[in-house]
Amino acid sequence: MAEIFVVETRGIGKPDYTREVSSAKERAGIVLKENQHFRVFASDWVTGDPIYPLVTGYTIPAGGSRHMRDSDTGALLPIIIPQGHTLTIISVAYSVTQDILVYGYLDALTFGVCVNLGVLGGGQSSYENKLREVSTVWYDPTAAFPHTWDVITYNKGGGDLYGGAALLCVEEAVGTPPWSTTKECVCPYCDHKQIEPVSATRITCQGCGKEYMVTNFASLRELGG
Repeated sequence: MAEIFVVETRGIGKPDYTREVSSAKERAGIVLKENQHFRVFASDWVTGDPIYPLVTGYTIPAGGSRHMRDSDTGALLPIIIPQGHTLTIISVAYSVTQDILVYGYLDALTFGVCVNLGVLGGGQSSYENKLREVSTVWYDPTAAFPHTWDVITYNKGGGDLYGGAALLCVEEAVGTPPWSTTKECVCPYCDHKQIEPVSATRITCQGCGKEYMVTNFASLRELGG
C-alpha cells in the first residue's frame, strides 16, 4: 500500500497568476527586422489655442479634403515608394467631429487604384489593428516597380472637421541597397525643404529660422535581424 502523509494546507487553493498579471502591465513594443522601417502617415485638425501660439489652427471645411502628412519629414503626401520596396498598412485610427471618407490612392495617375481606408461618422472614433492590411504586395509582389502613394481625407459633414487620423505602416526593402541616411524635411511654417540625417527629429529651418519636430522610427529596427 502507498504510504499516507499528512499535508499542511496553505493558501486558499487558487492558482498563482502573479507573474502573468505583472507581465500584462508591460506593453509590447514594435521591433522590426533590419530590412524594415516603420512609417506613419497622419494628420491632426485642431482649433488652436492662444496659450500655445506655435500650434496653429488647421481644419477641413465642409466639402473639403486634405492630404495626410509623412510624420518623418512633415511633407504632404503623395510620396514615391521606390523600386525594391513594399509598403503595408498594419493599423488605422480615426477620431473626428464630422463624417469622413478616407481613400488611399496607389499609382492612381497610371492605373487608377483607389482603396477605401475608412468611412466614419462624426463624433466617433475607430481603431483597427491588422484587420484590413493594404499593401503594394497585392499588385507588385517582387517590388519590381516604384509606386506613388497618397491618402486623402474628405469631409462629408456639414461643418469644419476637427480631430485626427493615422495610418501605421511597414516599409520593407526587398533585395535592395541599405536604407538612405538622409531625408528631405518640410517646414510647417514656410514650406522650405532641406536635407537632414534620417535620425534628425528637431529641425531648425534654413528658410525662416524656426524650429520644428519630425519623427525618427529608425531606432525600432532590429539590427542584424
